[in-house]
This record gives sequence, C-alpha cells and structure tokens, in this order.
Amino acid sequence: MIKVENTPNLTGVKISGDYNDLCNLVEALHEISDLGDEVRLRGYHVMTTRVLGLCYDIRHAFQGDREVELVENGMDEDKMKWHKIITPKNNVYYSCNCLYPEMFYIMLALNSLIERRIRILTKKGYVFTEAFDKRVIWDKSIANVRLLQASFTECVQGTISEGTFARWLNFMNSKYSYITSLSTQYLDLLNTKYVKMTKEKRLKQLSVFAKRIAEFEYDRDHQEISKEVMEAARQYGCPPDEIVIRGIDYPEEIVW
Repeated sequence: MIKVENTPNLTGVKISGDYNDLCNLVEALHEISDLGDEVRLRGYHVMTTRVLGLCYDIRHAFQGDREVELVENGMDEDKMKWHKIITPKNNVYYSCNCLYPEMFYIMLALNSLIERRIRILTKKGYVFTEAFDKRVIWDKSIANVRLLQASFTECVQGTISEGTFARWLNFMNSKYSYITSLSTQYLDLLNTKYVKMTKEKRLKQLSVFAKRIAEFEYDRDHQEISKEVMEAARQYGCPPDEIVIRGIDYPEEIVW
C-alpha cells in the first residue's frame, strides 16, 4: 500500500510503495487530472500541472530512478517449508520526495479535482450525497487518490499536536474549490522559504504554511505576487503561469 512519512529533516514527505502501488497511483492521478481541451478550465490546467509534477516523480520512482529499499514481507523459513516454496523475505519498495508546502497544495488540488470528477460521473452539480452515488463510490481513480491523501493525513497527524491537527483539518477542508485561483508563483515562494528553514523551525511553522496556502486569498504576499503576475502577463501577452518572478529560486540540491 501507499506509505507517506516525513523525510529526516522534515523538508517534506517520502511517498513509497511497491511497483503496483505506485503504478496504480500514477494512473489515478492522470485520470483525475484529465481535463480534455476545455479552454475555460485554465485555472484547472495550471493546478493539474503541479499535480502531474508529483506524478512525474512517482512514475520515475517505480521505474527505479529515485530511492529503492527492501521491506520485510513477513515471510520466514517455517512458512516457506509449510508452503513448499522458496521466496524472498523482502519486497522492493520505490519512493520519491515532495516538499511540504507543495504537498499541502496538491492535497487541496486533489480535493478540487475529485469534486469535479464526481460532477462528471454523476452529471450533476456536486452535493454531499453524490459522493455515495454508485458511479462514484466504486470509482478506482478516486479510491487510489484518497488513499494517498489518507496516508499523508496520517503522517501529518503524527507530526503535530492534537489541537494543531484539528485546526489543520478545518482549514484544509474549507475552501479547496477556490484553489484554482492561487498563483503558483506564490507556492514557489513558500517552497523556497520553507527549504531555507531549520528542522526545528519547520516543525513550528508546518501548520502555518498549510494555512497560508489554504487561505491564500487573504495573504499579502499572494496578493502582491498575483498583481505582479497579472500585470506582466498582460504586458507580455502570455498566460500568468508562464511568468517567472526573479528572486524565487530553488536550491540546486535539497537536503531532505
């Protein structure tokens, strides 16, 4: 199954699983991110680009281009003797890493994409009861994506205090429908700021970063970046997501 756990320096999380786990997750992420050629969904296209960025790393993980580890599978000599077979005692698990702020954003983006998929499957406007529609509740893509989200939530729960986690759940499930309006240059700003922190400061600021992403429309940094991006897009006649802001640079190497 998909496993999500903190990296040693709390820089982000490690997503791991066996070949089939990660392969199924990649298929689900691609399925749920498929928007077709609808131009009116520009905000969704920008959002899915970040989701597919994670998908890219996961795909390269099960292709063997990222981390590989051996995990005990419960097999021992007695079981092999009983079943009259010889098998490995370990399974191969593949993994990749994702920065914490980026992961917060992707979780919100996936909520929004799941909501859209429910509307597509049921051909109705989204309401709570439609999540239990027979065309939704058995959907493999939604189930696999929810497994990733549940594993990530379990990781966060084990990292922060009980009270902080309760607040985290509230703002991570409040306004995800509007996440398509977030200027991703702002996300790059938060990613680079987070990477520069010490491990101790990251732990203290973890829920703060999540809240800033969830409530981005009230954040002054986002307001300034969004204004700058829109003005530059009009000036150069290009989509806002193609604008690059100077000074927001990722390090050549990230110490996870």
